[in-house]
Amino acid sequence: MVLRNWKLVAALAASLMFGAVMQQQAVADEIGEKIRAVTAKASESMVVVSFYIEQADGSRNDLRMPGCVVGEGNLVMTTSLVFNSRLPLEQYKEFEVIVYKDGESKSYAAEYQGRDDTAQVAFLRIVDEEAPTLPALEFSRDAVLEVGDPFVTFGNMGEADAYKLVVSMGRTSTVLDKPFRLYIMSGTSGSPGMPVIALDGKVVGIVGLHAFNRGTMARPNAQTATVIWPTERFADRLADVPQGGQQVKRPWMGVASMTAVTRDTAVFFGLGDERGVIIGQVLDDSPASAAGLKSEDIVLAIDGKQIVGVEGQLIEFFQNEIQRCKIGQEINLVIFRGGERQELKLTLGEEPKRIADAKRYRNRQFGFNVREMVLQDTLARELPNNETGVVVEFVEQSGWAQDGGLKTGDIVKRVQDQEVKNLAEFEKVFSETTADKPAEVVLFVLRGSKTTHVVRIEPRWSE
Repeated sequence: MVLRNWKLVAALAASLMFGAVMQQQAVADEIGEKIRAVTAKASESMVVVSFYIEQADGSRNDLRMPGCVVGEGNLVMTTSLVFNSRLPLEQYKEFEVIVYKDGESKSYAAEYQGRDDTAQVAFLRIVDEEAPTLPALEFSRDAVLEVGDPFVTFGNMGEADAYKLVVSMGRTSTVLDKPFRLYIMSGTSGSPGMPVIALDGKVVGIVGLHAFNRGTMARPNAQTATVIWPTERFADRLADVPQGGQQVKRPWMGVASMTAVTRDTAVFFGLGDERGVIIGQVLDDSPASAAGLKSEDIVLAIDGKQIVGVEGQLIEFFQNEIQRCKIGQEINLVIFRGGERQELKLTLGEEPKRIADAKRYRNRQFGFNVREMVLQDTLARELPNNETGVVVEFVEQSGWAQDGGLKTGDIVKRVQDQEVKNLAEFEKVFSETTADKPAEVVLFVLRGSKTTHVVRIEPRWSE
């Protein structure tokens, strides 16, 4: 009797186990079908972006990365992470979009539209008349992922495999709201800039990179991780695509440095649990200066929103709120000054010219490149905002300029006995000085910690 009961129990257990296995297989098959359906539809919009960067020494750096069609007229979006923020547009050459289908790939000429480094996206448009019209992905701005939600990300194989699409499934492992909303993923991630699609077919964002700082000012703890950028992070760029190959201009306050309010600082000023950022240098003739913001002011809130987060996030939270605004927009700041809270209205301006946008001059005979000085240069070297001169950007190996002692990073102040305040003056003076082939060309430069050096270049005119 006991033996018979044991056999009955074993049979029942085996039956239940078989049913559980079959149920798991059914769920797995259902998920597999959804992945295949999402992939089949999305694959028609997947492409590869190709171009090369011409280096200052004449060499080239070939780049290829995945992209996807996101708008009419074969508008293509890819990651901006491969674009160097210091290089001018003219160093980017031969943009193409590679379309792969049925095991074959074809290249079509493309025009670079521009990029938004904050949103981590860049845009191109296929201009080849022989290119097919490709379907555009539609990103859902309202779609929200929860912990455990499955999604699909994409990458591709190399040229040898005709850029065959590689599909990975992951799940949302964490949802973060500070310093802004993003998702941490589990499982294998796709390539940066590629779409993230939920199994219901909604395109919820793109794969991005983010540097998390969970530390303090004294002990920073920054780690870069692959994340999901929700559509809201780049939706404005989809609606207003950059033009002319430029980087999107961002709103600017004119504050050169900030520090986070620590717990000890909050106790000292009697702020309790409130946090904020302490203003460092306020630049002359900036929106912050015009609004009356001063060094050592503590900003507690912006447009009614308290500055919150762990110490390592406070500055990023504040900067993110600024970046969400528009150029010319008036913002309201709550500041703490002299033991009292005050309100300031500040109208945001346009950020100053960046290094990538600076004008350049190249002299192949002497073997050097210089560019105009921008605000980034004066801030990095702690120089006055009105500092003049031109920045040496490249010195050719074994060229006349290098043999004379010129170095990358030097700021040229004078050519012979003539002051050069900007790039136009430098080009004019240098051309006039070298026209008669002098035996020596003398440059006065700022180098390192603001010390003046004399560079004597002896041209080898006989060459």
